[in-house]
Amino acid sequence: MSLLTTYNGLLVRISIYLLIFWPTVRYEVYSVSEKRGLRNPQLRGILLGFLGLMGLIIHLGIAQRRD
Repeated sequence: MSLLTTYNGLLVRISIYLLIFWPTVRYEVYSVSEKRGLRNPQLRGILLGFLGLMGLIIHLGIAQRRD
């Protein structure tokens, strides 16, 4: 069994998801956090970026609650 087809390509899907969404969401969360002067913008970007789209939704919810 090939690593690429193990568990119906789960490893490939997770890798692609992290390669595409993690840097994009991480940058967006970091830049908005830095503009607003929030604490630890780098840590926020890394953690919420790892969650991908769900992290972006969490970030937007937090940002709306603060406004």
